[in-house]
Amino acid sequence: MTFAPTAFAKNGATTLGRAEAEVVIPIRAVPLSDLSFGSIVVGSAGRGSVEVAPDGSPPRYINTARSLCPSQSDCMPHRASFGVSGEPSRSYRVSWPGQIVAYGVRTGASLTVVSLEVRSSNAPSAMGEGRLDIAGRDSFFVGGTLQVPAGTRPDVFRAELPVIVSYN
Repeated sequence: MTFAPTAFAKNGATTLGRAEAEVVIPIRAVPLSDLSFGSIVVGSAGRGSVEVAPDGSPPRYINTARSLCPSQSDCMPHRASFGVSGEPSRSYRVSWPGQIVAYGVRTGASLTVVSLEVRSSNAPSAMGEGRLDIAGRDSFFVGGTLQVPAGTRPDVFRAELPVIVSYN
């Protein structure tokens, strides 16, 4: 079988394809308030924990943990909040660690924050996902559980709470 080298060139076809890109407003998140477990006391005979829900429901004190704050005061536990802005009507996701460690300012002791959860204002039933409204805005909230071992010495405990926000 022999092929004629000029047959392809004479019978070739030409077409045009496309290349395109969509440039969108970059997504941005800013912290509005920190996650706080408030001022607490834990009995010397047993451990305790404080649960702060991302939906804003009242905190729960477990085992020997008790609040030292009068209700409605500044030292009450509260969820963290973040503002999000970007391309209108786009969905986004939030990534965060499963737990963080808080360290005492004076003692250097550590307390673990577990069960971190994220909820969006515009998509409250979606765990860790949100949707920007027609103005390109949303907010999300973070809650978690602080575990306090028995005999923890008095201190102020702090941790970084890293979150990553990106379009879906």
